[in-house]
Amino acid sequence: MISFKQIAYQILVEEKKPLHSKVITELALKKGLKTNGKTPWATMNAVLITDINSKKEKSQFIKTGTSMFSINKLLKQVKTIEKVQRVKIDEEFVKHSIIKYLSCLGWGNFQYDKLHVHGVDIRCKKNGYSRYLSIEVKGQSILRQSSEVAFIYSLGQIITRMKDSGTTRNYYGLGLPEESANIALRRLPWQVAKKLLLTVYSVNTRGEVEEHSWVELKSRQS
Repeated sequence: MISFKQIAYQILVEEKKPLHSKVITELALKKGLKTNGKTPWATMNAVLITDINSKKEKSQFIKTGTSMFSINKLLKQVKTIEKVQRVKIDEEFVKHSIIKYLSCLGWGNFQYDKLHVHGVDIRCKKNGYSRYLSIEVKGQSILRQSSEVAFIYSLGQIITRMKDSGTTRNYYGLGLPEESANIALRRLPWQVAKKLLLTVYSVNTRGEVEEHSWVELKSRQS
């Protein structure tokens, strides 16, 4: 049987305004929603008050007056914030998101290791090409200044990994959480990115990757 809370939520969503617990019960009966007890409106009132008192801001309902109730419109925002916070954009998350993205574009022969055996976080080669792509990856920290630090550190580290192969030039990249990547797009001179064949890979909380070449940096910075 449908619960009092389910009935109240359905009625309040449909009516789109605060209602007295007695009115909620009467509308439910008119719609054919069955409620138990000799005084169902009193039970409805008690159930909603108990839910609000026990769950606080996480309740589906809020009390707007004496026995008056409405939908807690902030609950959806709270759940969204909690969901985003649960997604940890750490170095491993960024790394695997980029590897998955590059695999779909035909890159292979991936070399990666937590201990940085190969000097960079990701090294791969595109099928049919002799050039390698080396990417330095950074994750997101809880510190406010971490986004800028991640960009600066990753840029410094990838520069130290650059080597002249003599016959051909390799590609390089910075793999960063979206917030850090946005800083890189503003602060990394496009002329430098062009000269170094350096691309910025931006990863969001859903693991989606955006690739930004020197051409886009030039467009943004001009």
